[in-house]
Amino acid sequence: MKAFALFLLLLFGCLLLANIMVNDTGYVLIAYENMTFESTLWGLCLVILLLAGVVWLVSGLIRMLFGATSFIYPLTARAKQRHARKLSLRGFAEFTHGHWKKAEKLLVQAAEAGETPLLTYLAAARAAHEAGNHDASTDYLRRADHKAPGADLAIGITQAQIQLSAGQLEQALATIKRMHKKEPRHAFVLKLLKQVYCRLNDWQSLAALLPKLKRLKVIDDQEYRELELQSFEALFKQASSNSRGAMSDDERAKPLQRIWNDLSSAQRRDPVILYRYASSLVQLGLEKKAAPVLREHLPKCYSADLILLFGKIRSNDLKRQLLFTESILKERPNDPDLLLSAGRLALRNELWGKAREYFEASLKFSKRADTYNELGRLLAHLGEHEASNRYFQEGLLLAADTVIDLPGTGKSLQSFKI
Repeated sequence: MKAFALFLLLLFGCLLLANIMVNDTGYVLIAYENMTFESTLWGLCLVILLLAGVVWLVSGLIRMLFGATSFIYPLTARAKQRHARKLSLRGFAEFTHGHWKKAEKLLVQAAEAGETPLLTYLAAARAAHEAGNHDASTDYLRRADHKAPGADLAIGITQAQIQLSAGQLEQALATIKRMHKKEPRHAFVLKLLKQVYCRLNDWQSLAALLPKLKRLKVIDDQEYRELELQSFEALFKQASSNSRGAMSDDERAKPLQRIWNDLSSAQRRDPVILYRYASSLVQLGLEKKAAPVLREHLPKCYSADLILLFGKIRSNDLKRQLLFTESILKERPNDPDLLLSAGRLALRNELWGKAREYFEASLKFSKRADTYNELGRLLAHLGEHEASNRYFQEGLLLAADTVIDLPGTGKSLQSFKI
């Protein structure tokens, strides 16, 4: 209905225009110097319409011509950009699928066409590296630097990752240190530096870097703790290994003391780090140097490992060592590890009765094989062989994973005296 009404309205308009054109054709005269142009008004309008149609047709043909030629060979900047973008998208798609050679080819073509050359050259370098074409990878990084001279950080990070992946740790370290000098607070550069230190087993450099990693929140508290303990365990182990050839006690202790002196006050109060240091001294036969260190720090950073170690070492003053242990025992009277250490020190001081009391008290709070063994040794020394055998047997049963029947007897080990 609406279409029919519109048709009637259009028809009426055409008839009205035709009537006007018949009744009054109009007259137009255009004169310029010696030239004149005469026409009816409606004739001039028709000429203008024809000229507009010709211009529209010619412009359309020109657009079609340039569109067709651009499809074959990109002549315009816009066509080049479209072509490069397509190459780039195809290259990154092949890169994500692991088709390294195809990705390298497409990405290099996209970079040379001028579409984001930095990103595409960096991706091409990674693809070439994965494909085993290391010379091409280096060349693409140089091209990226030439195309984007201000992008040193992005290029350096890519180069370092490629070097780490190839196992070129020394070269990677040099690259990362160069970036770290320019951007000392850059989180990803710090992560790469941490990674290369770990792979190089450069624990001293890693230990020095850890506080900065924690302060800038590059790593969380758990990773910091793990790396800290790993670093100092390795450092103390290396120092112990390097000290074994030294003749005097002072010379053997120097590498360990150097590490200890470089620690912060908080690290010296850490029970695990303190145990690593003291146990390293003991392993080198430097018990007399380990004892004062433990006496100084045990009250503030007590742990089972530390007190057990303190109970095993032999200091210059065994009586003082026992009195110190007993002073801690006043604050921890129900600690089985502390009681065991006190018993061992009482043994060294030849205080048999006190040692027995400490061992028996320790067994009340915790059944330990080494406590049974110490008490068995003490009772054997005192001539109480039956009780001594009983404690030895209990210790052996506790230390064994399982108790099996003896062959041909059907009786378990519990039926026999030791």
